[in-house]
Amino acid sequence: MNGITTITTKGQVTIPEKVRSALGVKIGDKVTFSDIMPSYRQAVIKIIPANIVEELSGSLSSNVRENDYKKARKGAGKLLGQKYKIK
Repeated sequence: MNGITTITTKGQVTIPEKVRSALGVKIGDKVTFSDIMPSYRQAVIKIIPANIVEELSGSLSSNVRENDYKKARKGAGKLLGQKYKIK
């Protein structure tokens, strides 16, 4: 089975219905791109069901607290603001 689609100006593509149906793709599923071969202009695209992503969410332990995330985001925002001269 083959499918063809066009990349939009936003860099988005729509997976053709017959391909979605054949692969059992549902709203919320994730798409991964791997084995990228620029010289051949091809890559392997895999579908990850949304329920698997939800099941794995939080499964890895972390010593990072939410406050640490907030500080990191704030710092990153300041750096980006300085880089792009945004106030």
